Amino acid sequence: MANNRVVLFVAMLVLFTASVWLIRSDQIGAPALPGERQEIGPEEGYLFCTWNVENLFDDEDDPHNHDEDEDWFARHPELVEEKLRLLADALLRQNGGRGPDILAIVEVENRRAVELLREALNARLPSEWHYNGLIHRDNHTGRRIEPAVLTRLRIHDDLTRTFGIRRILEAHMEAAGAPLVVLASHWTSRLRGDTESKREAYADVLYERVGELVRDDRAADVLLSGDYNDEPDDPSLRDHLHATGDPAQTREGEEPLRLFDLTERVDPSTRGTYCQAGRWEILDHIVATPGLLDPSGWLILPETLHTENAPELRFGRDRRPWRFGGPRNTNPRGPSDHFALTVRLRVAN
Repeated sequence: MANNRVVLFVAMLVLFTASVWLIRSDQIGAPALPGERQEIGPEEGYLFCTWNVENLFDDEDDPHNHDEDEDWFARHPELVEEKLRLLADALLRQNGGRGPDILAIVEVENRRAVELLREALNARLPSEWHYNGLIHRDNHTGRRIEPAVLTRLRIHDDLTRTFGIRRILEAHMEAAGAPLVVLASHWTSRLRGDTESKREAYADVLYERVGELVRDDRAADVLLSGDYNDEPDDPSLRDHLHATGDPAQTREGEEPLRLFDLTERVDPSTRGTYCQAGRWEILDHIVATPGLLDPSGWLILPETLHTENAPELRFGRDRRPWRFGGPRNTNPRGPSDHFALTVRLRVAN
């Protein structure tokens, strides 16, 4: 009887493993099918995506970056290729197979890593949909997990700005003559003890910069995004970034300036972006200035906010983001341990 139970258990395990790989090979990167969620057409605007792409290292060893994951990827360029393919598969499911028009990512090692991702995307796109705009600056502090932007829009790289040791990138671009500023950032992780004050400091720096941009132009269109490692009701967002989930408060223009966090009213149990110890969290954010809510220039469409959590991007019983993992990961690999967020933007004619 005991032997029969062992045989049954092994058979069930083999069947489960085969089904996981079948899901991976048949679903990840597949084109959209009739009846699936349809994106708004390009005439309706531009798709913005923010994503923590989980340790996107390149295929070259950096002797100055003593990091286990960096060393591992450098020794295994085939894993870099697999990582890039999985990321490209996920991104090209968006926007009718074209991928987002503006992609703000965090956790990239360096410019080469971003270039490799761009090459992986462009190789599968017609030339009119290529990502010609790349915005990135090196940040050699701590682990090499930096922000970057890929876009089809015209960029103004001479206006790119960084903020010392903090992982914040200010990217300038435009469409139809309308300027857009994207502040992509990756705040300090929760995993290293008492770090609330560090995330609050990130929020303070961003809020000060937004204040400068808005003082120069009250209608400035500024979009903040990234992995904040805090949730919408945490003090860093509520009290330091002065973010609210009520767009009416943002439009009123009262002092202090209020920013609109599109994720503030999202239910994490259905649209969370990260899962830690079985608990769903919203750690990734898209935050807008008042200028993005008025009809001139750029306009954000909050109702189009979407968590990119399709079944083929999930793994395990709790259907968490399907992570790629590191050297000790024995599960099949997915693109990232975070879900991406997308939202639609329009430009006034």
